[in-house]
Amino acid sequence: MLDERLSLAASLYEPCDTGADIGTDHGLLPCHVLKENICRRMIFADVSPKALRHAEEQVGRQDLAGRARLICADGLDALVEKCGCVSVMGMGGETIASILTRGHTKLQGAVLVLSAHTDLHLVRQAVRDIGYHIVREELCRAAGRFYVVWRAEPGAAALTDAEIRFGPLLMKNMTPMLKEYITWRIAVLGERQRGLLAARELDVSAIRAIRRDIAFYQAKLEE
Repeated sequence: MLDERLSLAASLYEPCDTGADIGTDHGLLPCHVLKENICRRMIFADVSPKALRHAEEQVGRQDLAGRARLICADGLDALVEKCGCVSVMGMGGETIASILTRGHTKLQGAVLVLSAHTDLHLVRQAVRDIGYHIVREELCRAAGRFYVVWRAEPGAAALTDAEIRFGPLLMKNMTPMLKEYITWRIAVLGERQRGLLAARELDVSAIRAIRRDIAFYQAKLEE
């Protein structure tokens, strides 16, 4: 059973012959993609041998061994064959941005499904820098926090600084969930600001950036 975040990711997957899940960990997402016949075969990849063993156990429990290829590799080095769709999820934005930047030549035009726990702007920037563009930017809530999940496709698109920071599509239409997300983000940023203000040495640039983001979100709520 997938949670809301993984269910949303699965809904953004491109049907294809071979897909890949980078940083697969428990392997639930690629198993679901196989069970639903979204992809005929899947690469389950992780840099951690222990995580890959967990994925292998999941594959065995769901009787999918004949359609699964498990690869212990760093990032997109796992793409040892052409894939139609590649997901990279469950990591910090800096890590995902690095994976995309270092390995983008291995994508060969694959559709991307992405979700980061932190530093979302770094992922958007990396997507732009590797010549892709975001076509879907969706919100969900799982385990008490909000997540943004993207679908990105080949083709460069210019983004403003504000679109990189806050999302080229996310802020287009105010929905009840978006309002809740913005309220949550203001609270998270406020807590971070209090921590920085309490530090022995003030990080003035970081505090200024947080205040800028809070001001943007508050203005959005008032539109």
